[in-house]
Amino acid sequence: MKRLLFIVGLFFCCISLQAEKRALVIGIGAYPDVDYGWPVIHGDNDIVFAKTMLVANGFKAGNIDTLRNEQATSHAIGEAFIKLIATAKTNDVVYIHFSGHGQQITDLDGDEEDGWDEAWVAYDALQEPTPNYHGEHHITDDQLNAWLKQLRQKVGTNGRIIVVSDACHSGTSTRDITEPTEIRGAHSKFELNGIKHPYKEQRTIEWISISACADNECNRQHRLSDGKQCGSLTYALYLLRDNLSTIVADQLSALLNKTINELVKRPQTPLVELPNANNQYLFE
Repeated sequence: MKRLLFIVGLFFCCISLQAEKRALVIGIGAYPDVDYGWPVIHGDNDIVFAKTMLVANGFKAGNIDTLRNEQATSHAIGEAFIKLIATAKTNDVVYIHFSGHGQQITDLDGDEEDGWDEAWVAYDALQEPTPNYHGEHHITDDQLNAWLKQLRQKVGTNGRIIVVSDACHSGTSTRDITEPTEIRGAHSKFELNGIKHPYKEQRTIEWISISACADNECNRQHRLSDGKQCGSLTYALYLLRDNLSTIVADQLSALLNKTINELVKRPQTPLVELPNANNQYLFE
């Protein structure tokens, strides 16, 4: 009997230690009024496509947290990361998705060769510095790196972290009647005057990073048959959802490049950065 109880206890212990798939999906389309400087885009439309793609790849709906529009303040995004870090366990697969505006901001620690950090534009971030705003609500790649390093410690070396950014860091953010779709990002950079740091070195990537385009390119949205718009990267992943479990991560770049350029009909180069384990499946 004791042996049986030990085996049963061991069984349930193993179940409790099984790796899980967790996700955070952020989508911002309607930023605050014109005083913030951001035109309306359709990042909030991406949430349903991202969730559908994730569920198709084994993510439980209850393990997918979302922040939409005014929910996605810089504070709320930080709290969502803290929750994700707290709940993550060894060997988990963690997917983080941002759809919204992107902007380059003055590099404060010298880790960018060109002197500019890339940043996610939270709902409460301004496009330009003011006497009272110095980029506090921009989610810079330095801040993301700090959160992701904590997450890496929780999931361990065999855990999987995927970060998807359906934004851009250059190009125009205005709507032009000659453009069939809107562009995500800001033409202007967020420059903090008088701050310059010598270039040190780039960080070693410890997660899979997927971006919609290169830093010097525009990220165009895709127009659906019903007239609605969504992110080109998000929709490409949605279209590929049934194959993602069998796609080796280092093959993804070519597939995304082909799919996105068929969607937007303009040159756009999605970037897939990989850690050393580049021969593994994306969600396994």
